Amino acid sequence: MKLTLENLKDNYLILIIKIFIAFLFIFNLTNAILKITDHYDVAYSFSESKIADYFYITTRFSYLRPVIISLLPFIGVFIKRKIGWILIQSYFYFLISNLVFMVIKDDLIDNDLIFFYVISFSILFLIIILMNKKKISKLNYGIKKEELTSKNIIAFILGMLITLILLLIKAN
Repeated sequence: MKLTLENLKDNYLILIIKIFIAFLFIFNLTNAILKITDHYDVAYSFSESKIADYFYITTRFSYLRPVIISLLPFIGVFIKRKIGWILIQSYFYFLISNLVFMVIKDDLIDNDLIFFYVISFSILFLIIILMNKKKISKLNYGIKKEELTSKNIIAFILGMLITLILLLIKAN
């Protein structure tokens, strides 16, 4: 019992981040399922081929897109190697870049909206800083201090790539 408690005390930061990622994945999955079933109930409830209709809804509409994106860090939670850290970190870079595009798109005249964006950006930036701490990067994922910059660049590029792909999909 004492060994587990000491382990928990040493790794509480990464545990909080992993629980947060799991919560986001479950939230996105539940939200997508509810949207798909609502769409089916409104548009296709009298159809005879229910499986084909559900398949049509999932392929034609973007209800599952957030689930697919949040699947990357969710997979990274279970991989205790460098690739797991990169997947988790790239998700937070994706969220920051997505937030930046939202700020550029929106008119920032509302003080509440400005406050929301500042708080959101600060929380995401704090998580990125925490993921770069030696306790998490070195001890949990085996990333040496010398490798941290290159792994961050890879995660940043992956996060930006996801954002750009989503922007291109939304534009078409």
